[in-house]
Amino acid sequence: MRKKIDFHRRARAVPIVALALIVPPILSGWAASEKGLGFNLEKASPGKDVPQVEVSLGMRPYANDLIFVAGIKQGFFKDVGLTITPLPYGRKVLPDQAIPLLVNRQIDLMALYPPDVIATLDSVQSIRFIAITDLFQGFAILARPGSSVKSVGQFMTEGLAFEEAMKKTMAQLKGKSFVTAPVVDNRIFLETVFSLGGMNMNKDTKLVVTPDSNALQLESGGQVDFASPTGAPFTAQLRTSGWISLVTPLDVLTNMPAGPGSPTAALVGTPGVASDAEWARQHPETVLRFVSVMFRIIDQEQKDPELMLKSMLDYVNSFAGTSLDIAGLKLTIETLSPLSDFEFQKNYFDKQNSALYYRTAFDAAVKFDSDKGVLAKGEYDADNLIWAGDVYHTLVAFKQASDDLLKQVQGKSPSAENQALIEKAKQFYTWYDYLDAYRLLRVANQ
Repeated sequence: MRKKIDFHRRARAVPIVALALIVPPILSGWAASEKGLGFNLEKASPGKDVPQVEVSLGMRPYANDLIFVAGIKQGFFKDVGLTITPLPYGRKVLPDQAIPLLVNRQIDLMALYPPDVIATLDSVQSIRFIAITDLFQGFAILARPGSSVKSVGQFMTEGLAFEEAMKKTMAQLKGKSFVTAPVVDNRIFLETVFSLGGMNMNKDTKLVVTPDSNALQLESGGQVDFASPTGAPFTAQLRTSGWISLVTPLDVLTNMPAGPGSPTAALVGTPGVASDAEWARQHPETVLRFVSVMFRIIDQEQKDPELMLKSMLDYVNSFAGTSLDIAGLKLTIETLSPLSDFEFQKNYFDKQNSALYYRTAFDAAVKFDSDKGVLAKGEYDADNLIWAGDVYHTLVAFKQASDDLLKQVQGKSPSAENQALIEKAKQFYTWYDYLDAYRLLRVANQ
């Protein structure tokens, strides 16, 4: 449930630095040699069973955060020995609570958005992202149904170049009421599109800043002309209600140069799961098992979206205050927040020339915040925040090691006990839990 705000009163814009001010400076002091999870094949002890562990998980009222609810309901976490607390479905977290809860170690894992943390790096240095869940494209400038407006695509279809089309698109907002939420999530997108349009969001629109759930009441009541929600469920609900999409990050990324040094690189949004650095290093096997479940959830959503989305639909609507049906949630997950499966992760961590490479997006977000005065000018290292690549590559290593051990048992006649371990290992393997597949196969091969 979101904090109540008087949405009938025009609110002042909340500065992007606000999040940085709500948490005390906590310096991790981790040396360069200590970057990453610090876990490998040699540290994984052979075993016949999976330990039972409780993990506290926080999720914000966004559908891409709440995919873990589907995993809980399907029993995926229990399958690898994890119990998500608080029962039954983790902790509901408002956006402005997420970083403080992690910094103060009141929660183990938090579904979070890297740019939110990047904006606080001068004071918050203990958070690490251990996974990337999706490629978020849910930001948009939306116009009220029935508006006599044109999108940037329509202007380009009429023959205008992208630059001129953007100016005409954004000019339609001049002097009009425009609502967005008091969080940093979409500020890079908004700054980019307003700048391309030759406009200033604060000066050139009648800006209303209020949480997405409150904004829905303004939007449904016809009290605002334009909107830019920060949560994909809200964007999806407006779009299915007839709101007109004028410009999205994809429009900008498609029509402007991407890659290192490009002003559009910061539009590559990759939400994920974060933890305290020390906690992650103290619980590497729990981290690997949790991320394995994440990949299983993504795999099952892509194979059987009806089942997975139905299991989380009521929770999403209840927490976010939306009224999505399955089609609307499917739009949210598959179009606005497409999930990144195991194979797709290579784009983030192995392909340095990809526009999705984690360092490129990190450096662009740092530059954006530094140019705005949110961060001090200086050197910031992506590996001091993003450990998801190390976690992914650790899983890849366990997968390869499991493949090698499975080849070794081919053609052999193991005992009944060892055959049972091999079959159990194969089950874990199909669940992306390559750690426990490897542990069990080590025992079966002894």
